[in-house]
Amino acid sequence: MLLITASLAYSCNATKEAKPTTNSLSKAIENKLQEVWVLDEMNGKKVTESDFEQQLPKVEINTSAESFTGNSGCNAIKGFLFSKEKGELQFLNVSSETKKCPAAKKEDEFLRLLKTTTNYTRKSEKLSLFNQFGPTLVFKKL
Repeated sequence: MLLITASLAYSCNATKEAKPTTNSLSKAIENKLQEVWVLDEMNGKKVTESDFEQQLPKVEINTSAESFTGNSGCNAIKGFLFSKEKGELQFLNVSSETKKCPAAKKEDEFLRLLKTTTNYTRKSEKLSLFNQFGPTLVFKKL
């Protein structure tokens, strides 16, 4: 009994190191990323509306909810954001409508690149996304 009491007293007085949570990290990057972004370049090439069915893809980032919404040019998209440290960013559980978009030549490539994102940089009005091979998508602030 004495051993249990001593163990409890010790564990109550022990300090635990706080681990950063994605929520606290989101607040740290909120001002940088919480915007509506429209696609400007894909794999180093400028994109135009004719590359997509109806419009250029857009992504609206909501860091407080750790989520995003938008469109891939024809279909609505949504999902979650994940980041362990500054400069890291992943788009998780990306879901998309399944409308047939015959003129959307680049929609599948856009979604694939979004899903493989690992890092980002923001310079002025541009948000650049990267995967393990290098730069993939560049957005401009809407």
